[in-house]
Amino acid sequence: MEYLSSNISYRYHVSEPANLYEIDLVKQWLNISPGTTINTINAGKIIVINAGMHNKHEGPDINDAILIINDRVVKGPVECHICTSDWYKHGHNENPAYQSVILHVVRKLNKRIVAPTIPTILLKPGIYNSNWCSLNNINKSPYLVDIILHYGNNRWLEKINSYNGYHDSQKQLIKLLISRSFKILGVGGNEKQFTELANNINYEKFQCLTMQEGEKYLWDAGILLKIGWVKRGIRPAQQPQNRMKLATELIHYFSNCDFDRLPRASKVKILFATDCPSAAGIGIQTEMLGNILIPFYAARALYLNKIEDYQNYYESWNHLKLSNTYNKYRKRYRAILHSTQLKSFSTLQGLIEIDNNWCSKNLCHICPLKTKNYVVS
Repeated sequence: MEYLSSNISYRYHVSEPANLYEIDLVKQWLNISPGTTINTINAGKIIVINAGMHNKHEGPDINDAILIINDRVVKGPVECHICTSDWYKHGHNENPAYQSVILHVVRKLNKRIVAPTIPTILLKPGIYNSNWCSLNNINKSPYLVDIILHYGNNRWLEKINSYNGYHDSQKQLIKLLISRSFKILGVGGNEKQFTELANNINYEKFQCLTMQEGEKYLWDAGILLKIGWVKRGIRPAQQPQNRMKLATELIHYFSNCDFDRLPRASKVKILFATDCPSAAGIGIQTEMLGNILIPFYAARALYLNKIEDYQNYYESWNHLKLSNTYNKYRKRYRAILHSTQLKSFSTLQGLIEIDNNWCSKNLCHICPLKTKNYVVS
């Protein structure tokens, strides 16, 4: 894969703040736009292709950054510190988890302290290409709500179509549904871990286990697979050991589904709450219903040529509400959208689609939510 670098140069000068926090440095790095060229103190220039993703758990601060270093594309973690000496104070030089770090980002250089041999940049306040949203009540499109719902509908269709090719095999459907629901159980840091667990379950054996035995089986399977569960930064209720009961309920739920006898759309939530009582929170219930159950039943209805059922599932999906919106979108759109709109699952799906295609790619100037950038047909 080839990357094109920008020829734009950046020049900044901002005074040093009184209080220095590492999290501010992390956020500053993550807001640097693709194509930005920065001088290192020990390895020439680097070009940022992708700043990476914030790691709130164990290990380096940022994962999956993509940089051009010495004319070579490099992908890996980035570590941020206030001072270069923090690399040694925190014991990273002796920790194998930090051996793959491709860049050290610091705010200050320590005199008489040799920086790590990895490329190191001095990031002063000001090298900051903010991703704050410039959308406001003046430049927003008059069709803003329709546009968001349009992209939300795109997400709905993607979820429906993702089941194409699986309908003829009940075993494959069950494995797919469990794998996807397990990924939701791991949201916040254990997505890959729960997906690996789901892909290594002996489902025939599992059917013979009680609920308590099922929980123990899953936890023991994680140990045998040497799954590295993330716990730091995970809320107690979402800790992997506390998700095993719901995981067991989900396996039984999908394993006992009659895929040719679809439940009424108005009954899906009740049936799910009855069979999976551990999904007591509105948040996890809505995520399961909106991302897994309702789209699956709708896809199945189309496969069985039950068009009326499909329409009912679609209406049910559009009426899903979260008790609290996603914080990321609340901050970005609270001046534009009402709080009730920001709790609508379909609205949030539209915002996710817009974020993926425009916001995260720094394409603010062609944002479809702005006047004249998009016209709903």
